[in-house]
Amino acid sequence: ALTDAPAITDYLGPECRTHFDALQQALHALGVPYEIDKRLVLGLDYYTRTTFEVLTGSLGAQSAVAGGGRYDGLVSMLGGPDIPATGFAIGFDRLTEISALKAEDFGRKPDLYIAALGPAAQTRAAAWICRFGVEGIQAEMDMEDRSLKSQMKRANRMDAPRVLILGENELKEGAATLRNMATKEQISVSLDGDIIGNIKAEIKS
Repeated sequence: ALTDAPAITDYLGPECRTHFDALQQALHALGVPYEIDKRLVLGLDYYTRTTFEVLTGSLGAQSAVAGGGRYDGLVSMLGGPDIPATGFAIGFDRLTEISALKAEDFGRKPDLYIAALGPAAQTRAAAWICRFGVEGIQAEMDMEDRSLKSQMKRANRMDAPRVLILGENELKEGAATLRNMATKEQISVSLDGDIIGNIKAEIKS
């Protein structure tokens, strides 16, 4: 019955199609593997546009670790403002099982904090965050468009040993500033070439 049933992805309106295409492009740019499930249905009916599940291959048939999506109308339905939202639920028993969590993991300080100033810098930095993670470098950033001064204070509170400063000027000049928080020394890092490898080498030095 499901084989011959209509797929929701074949009936997307123009706005939903544009939104879905943009989401796929973002996942591709970040190197996040995904598979489109044309018949994914979650247990609640307030979802709008994209829903998703995070799966693992380590637990046999119990492969779903998290699930959620967008619910742009839920806040207003509950009496709040008309504001879009997204969220997800995690199965902590499954997460604990596959991650073998240790207490010290929760207190690990970042290896690098990226102070990204402006939308263009934030987009670039978000992609770097994912790539640093693949390379074993724990990086953090702020997406609330705070000032450089506020972000430097946050990096200091997080005890980040290095901060990469990236704003409009840095993007125009093709070089970001890497600051050693202990020695206050700053070096220029070219945005051309292997910036992930260059910064990784500095962090490991």
